[in-house]
Amino acid sequence: MMCFIHTLIWIIFIYFIALHAIYLVLVLLGAAQIRRYGRAITFAEFERIAKSELSMPVSIVIPAHNEESIIVNTVENALKLNYPQHEVVVVDDGSTDGTVEALVRRFTMHRVDKYGSKRIPTERILGVYESAEHPNLVVVAKENGRRADAINAAVPMTRYPLLCIIDADCVIEPDGLLHMARPFLVDSRLSASAGVVRPSNGLTLENGVIVGRGLPQTLLGLNQEVEYARSFQWARTGLSRLQSMLCISGALLLIKRQVYEAVGGPWPKAITDDIEFAIRINRHIYDRRNKQQQRLAYAPDAVSYTEVPEQYLLYASQRNRWQRGTLQALFRNWRMILNPRYGMTGLFGMPFFIVFEALAPVVEIAAYILAITLLVAGLATLKEVAIFFFLAYITGIFLTLLAVLITETTRLRAASWKDFWKMIAAIFLDNLGFHQFRLVNSVLGTIEYIFLRRRDLGAQMKRITPQTRPA
Repeated sequence: MMCFIHTLIWIIFIYFIALHAIYLVLVLLGAAQIRRYGRAITFAEFERIAKSELSMPVSIVIPAHNEESIIVNTVENALKLNYPQHEVVVVDDGSTDGTVEALVRRFTMHRVDKYGSKRIPTERILGVYESAEHPNLVVVAKENGRRADAINAAVPMTRYPLLCIIDADCVIEPDGLLHMARPFLVDSRLSASAGVVRPSNGLTLENGVIVGRGLPQTLLGLNQEVEYARSFQWARTGLSRLQSMLCISGALLLIKRQVYEAVGGPWPKAITDDIEFAIRINRHIYDRRNKQQQRLAYAPDAVSYTEVPEQYLLYASQRNRWQRGTLQALFRNWRMILNPRYGMTGLFGMPFFIVFEALAPVVEIAAYILAITLLVAGLATLKEVAIFFFLAYITGIFLTLLAVLITETTRLRAASWKDFWKMIAAIFLDNLGFHQFRLVNSVLGTIEYIFLRRRDLGAQMKRITPQTRPA
């Protein structure tokens, strides 16, 4: 028995060394990539893109369901982006509130007899609206069919070769679309590009324009702020460097229309359609039938802000759903795992997401339970268990602290010293309960997906957003 326990301890120990070592490499690769990116671009280049008639026009697609309180500011923000030619297509996915009515009132919209040619089956279209004020704004009302179905219904209504998909609560920096589109202008092989996603809970908006930047006001929101800096910014930048970017947030994706149609759009039955869609985009890139090698890009200066939950029940539901969605996407595309046909995506990206993303919560919770069990059974001393928890605490702090400090060297630095020290405090508090709460809900998601076959989307977030606060 003791031999088995010692073996298990060593397996867990080696696992966590590998986990933190890989994340350290990803963060450092991400930082190096940012420096390389910064040296390669100039502000003059973006000025040329903003003024050039040769820049590829973009269709911004915004799926919305019961977003009456925020949708107007989101659309205003999208319309005011600094880009030479773009349109905004909002698709209302069977809302039961006044989402469509709010848009009709604010943008002086009227119903038109206009329907695109569908290539992907979707739920029934109920109506299409155009704006007298903004010729580049279209609203599509349809029956409820989830976010992916809404996006697939909106695409036939778009006119342009690049599709920018964002969420209904997203606010993009004024130059965000320029940064997203730049890779397409310098590399014809590009299939899609992704941007940075940060919490919007501390923003102040005025008519859709960002006029103030701050931090979330709750500890839960602050902990997500530092988590996004580590996992959603630097780690993903490192993964993009390794051609293993499998999780592209639905809050900011720019994709060629022809690639979107070739892949078949997001899967309507996906629990989290963004990661499942991203994996299929990677599959398409390595498809042998493609006449030229294609690739994905990460635009580290393209920033979109999305609301994060500041209520514990909603946060628990979100992390449960993310875990179930990740497992579903990985299982659905299992043939890519360790398959050299899919390059680094198959050889590194898929195994990484299975071993160090999907399984990490299960292994870490198991390690905590094992340590406490050994202590209660008298097989480990209090000192040994205390050392274990201390090392777990320190290693968790180190990577997040490194990511936040690197962020302070970029344009995404904290708005003030006060905000900076709040983030530092949040890092030290994260591993004193918040991180473990996150793990527990991910483990519950794993159990519910595998054993209970749960496939629903969980609770919808109640919007308490910066868009609704006075500027």
